[in-house]
Amino acid sequence: MDYKETKPCTELEPFIHSFWEMKGSEQDKQWERIFPDGCTGLVLNLGDNCITDNGLVSMESEKTYAVGAMTSFKDSFIDHNTHLFGVSLKPAAFTNFYNYLPQNELIDNTVEFDKIYSFSIDKILKNPVLYLNQFYSDRIIKKDNGLKSVLEDIHNSNGQLPVYELAKKNYTTVRH
Repeated sequence: MDYKETKPCTELEPFIHSFWEMKGSEQDKQWERIFPDGCTGLVLNLGDNCITDNGLVSMESEKTYAVGAMTSFKDSFIDHNTHLFGVSLKPAAFTNFYNYLPQNELIDNTVEFDKIYSFSIDKILKNPVLYLNQFYSDRIIKKDNGLKSVLEDIHNSNGQLPVYELAKKNYTTVRH
């Protein structure tokens, strides 16, 4: 399996972890375990149908899917006909680009995206990073992520900052 990640342009760094591409190799014919990272993502299937979500979902070829934040691992079947291209969004960044399903409805789900939200296959194949940087730069609905400073503090402390201190540092309450 060949997997590579690319960082987005500077303007998108507050919202997007990375763009990624995964291609199965001739030796592949196995289940791959994907662990939760707290992020919502988008996946375009450029290969044959791909079985994911522990065998419960088949991502059809040439379709785009929203993958909600996971609370547990998921297994996906990877073989030599697998070719996926994805976008890993940072926590709480989905609504900066999309007015779609509420995030709580996406948790632990893989949902086919409506065609109007989907990526252009031709443009992805031609120059994926240039296309996705432009696609998301043009789509920004809100330039500010209200949780950005809170998320950065959690990340910088490796999750070891008490909630009370986190709220105090960000001028909010523990219930906000």
